[in-house]
Amino acid sequence: MAVGAMVLSACGGSGTAGKEATGAAPGPSALAAAKQPVTITLWHGLGGPAGQALQAEIDAFNKANSGKIVVKASFQGSYADAIAKYTSAVRNGGTPSVMLTNDITSGYLRDARQTVSARAMAAANPGGLDLDKLRPAARSYYTAGGKLLAVPLNTSMPLLYVNDKLLAKAGVDKSTLGTLSGLAVAARKIHAALPAVKGLDQPFDDWWFEQLTAASGRPYCTPGNGREGSGATALSLTSAPQKSAIATVAKLYTDGVALDTGTDGNAALAAFTSGKVAMMFNSSGGIGGLTLAGMKGYSALPYPLSGPKTTSGAAVGGAALWVDQVGHSAAEQVASWKLISFLASAPAQERFAMASGYAPINTDVAKSPTWKAFLAKNASYNVLDKQFDSTPATTATAGCFTGAMQGVRDAVVPEMQKAFSGQTSLDSALKAAETAGTAKIQAYRKQAGR
Repeated sequence: MAVGAMVLSACGGSGTAGKEATGAAPGPSALAAAKQPVTITLWHGLGGPAGQALQAEIDAFNKANSGKIVVKASFQGSYADAIAKYTSAVRNGGTPSVMLTNDITSGYLRDARQTVSARAMAAANPGGLDLDKLRPAARSYYTAGGKLLAVPLNTSMPLLYVNDKLLAKAGVDKSTLGTLSGLAVAARKIHAALPAVKGLDQPFDDWWFEQLTAASGRPYCTPGNGREGSGATALSLTSAPQKSAIATVAKLYTDGVALDTGTDGNAALAAFTSGKVAMMFNSSGGIGGLTLAGMKGYSALPYPLSGPKTTSGAAVGGAALWVDQVGHSAAEQVASWKLISFLASAPAQERFAMASGYAPINTDVAKSPTWKAFLAKNASYNVLDKQFDSTPATTATAGCFTGAMQGVRDAVVPEMQKAFSGQTSLDSALKAAETAGTAKIQAYRKQAGR
């Protein structure tokens, strides 16, 4: 949050500090008028298979646009490292043409006023990406003020992973796990039948409390999850549906039914693969981790809901592509949009999804025979695909949109850990987390001039 405020209040320094995007998007003629090949830069925080898959698509784009556009992609380390470098570049000059940054930095990117919206670029370049082809749930996350601001590239969702053998031993029917209450009953049944095995493991990073909120059908921040008026003004953690959902999981921990592996999702994976826990909440990215670990005999199931199916569901994670405008020529912006249109196209999304484990965001991928064959052979991806399609694009599932999101997460997690470990009551923890998170949002708004 402090990094964001530094940029938003910047008035000195060199480079592009203090300058703001106009919001007006250039059209195809800007690129057509370029007398030399246009070079664009892309910064990202994707490592491993996802990073390799991204580079493969960029190589294909460069080959198809030889002599016209040259894309230079640069891995910046973690998402946090990448946004920190971007923040510095806003003050001192040298921002990338395209920024791929994770979901919770969206509010900051909007408030920094350096980019031109995806909606404006699409309207000015009708031959490029058709925004209606983006999956509604993914499109909803990156929309604020009625405008799609960025184009999702790599999108994940939470899933429930279960050890089929352990569930069978405990006599648990997987068809009962579609609701949070059903999952809690199953977790207790497993631990009672198999005392050496815990029923559930949920990582303690704040994404999971956001997911419990979305699955209850309630917004995480107000008004309207930060997508109304001038943006989020307060954190919301104490509504009855939220309290009920969080309490259901918290009681599994205080009763010794669930396993605490801390904030690291990889630690949860290790506990699950070793058989210490029979069920696990983890990102859809966990499919890749379980494959690398060589685990067999598990199933991936949809994230369980506690609210109505029409308004409740999982919130997306991952990252999106932003077109930087300040300090970049019109030709560069159009070339950047051509790259984004390529990366979000159905063929590229299918290849990227198969190689990286993320869900494809272009709805036309569903029509592909090769994708259908892939899903038939990969049951876990099929579950993810169906969950994505069935998730309603509602206020609750859009997630909280604020530039203070990292500060909010840092405030919420310690309070939740106290409640889940039994150190304090859940009511007290939720109120304390809500107060601390709201203070982070208000401080950000003041520094951002909102």
